[in-house]
Amino acid sequence: VQPIEAYHAVLARVSCGALCGTGWAAMPRSVQALRSCRVLQYLHTAGTSSLLQATAATVSNSCQASTSDSGYERDGYNSFFMLDRQLHRRIFSSLTGTRTSRLYEVTEALTTPPISLQFNRGDVPIPEDLNNPLGRAMLRLMGFESKASKLLHAAQRLYEAVTEDADTGVMQRAFQTGTMFWATYIFLSLHVWMIIHRLRNSPSPDVRVFRQRFYNQFQADVENRVYSAGVQVGVSKWLKKLETHFYETGFELDDALKRGSTDPLLLTDIFLRRFYGGEEKHRADAELVSRYTMRELQCLALTDDATILGGHVRFSSSTLLGPAVQRAGVASPAE
Repeated sequence: VQPIEAYHAVLARVSCGALCGTGWAAMPRSVQALRSCRVLQYLHTAGTSSLLQATAATVSNSCQASTSDSGYERDGYNSFFMLDRQLHRRIFSSLTGTRTSRLYEVTEALTTPPISLQFNRGDVPIPEDLNNPLGRAMLRLMGFESKASKLLHAAQRLYEAVTEDADTGVMQRAFQTGTMFWATYIFLSLHVWMIIHRLRNSPSPDVRVFRQRFYNQFQADVENRVYSAGVQVGVSKWLKKLETHFYETGFELDDALKRGSTDPLLLTDIFLRRFYGGEEKHRADAELVSRYTMRELQCLALTDDATILGGHVRFSSSTLLGPAVQRAGVASPAE
């Protein structure tokens, strides 16, 4: 496609001139995101060839001007870094609709380096009428501060972090899963699987009990959501189907990760089949879910066991995906 060739021509000129052989790895992450982002497939509809060529000349002139100083590579790189984002914004702002913009913004957000998900959620609040010496003594006698009770409270805190991400609607808008019960369920199940997968090889003796209590929270919540959705007949049958879907999906994801690959698109086919019913028109959305999942697993790997077992976690949806869909102008899960 001609615009794509022009785009890579821009990168080639800048790479050879301004970066002076430093290579692709040194380029800004937004360029790297675009190189692998499926959104490039939509560039041919924008008629951006002339825009890219004009910007190539701008980049070249800027880089040549910067070489008069002694810091040739540094100034050239800085010039490219500033113009790079301007180029991308001009390209994508010229496209019609929000689909391409959403794909670009979310992909770029998910190229952010992974960090620990540690987030202090505080302790379980004591009821006002028991927040006194006598009341606290009664709570201790009833096992409120026992190890089992603390694990239960931590599991509740952690599941609150899961629902916090799934119930805001941000993920539904970022990945275009719709607004029905299913759209929320798949993200609840995805985050529950990620936690269980993360704790699978943890040496802590409390992991087994914690995982079971955490999963029980998930199951109880899903049952309540099924009733809230208006299902009154055959509830057990539907819960069984949902549970089967969770285990089968989890098995496929675990099996894919056993190969040790860190490809951000590794899980795309699984999500396309399991979350989007295998509809090819949603492949780009499934790729975004795969990018999010692979990055979140890396973030969880950077989060220590004690933090997870304490429930003090906040997932990346609110900090990364929320601003991304706002920049893309996605107001609803139906674009």
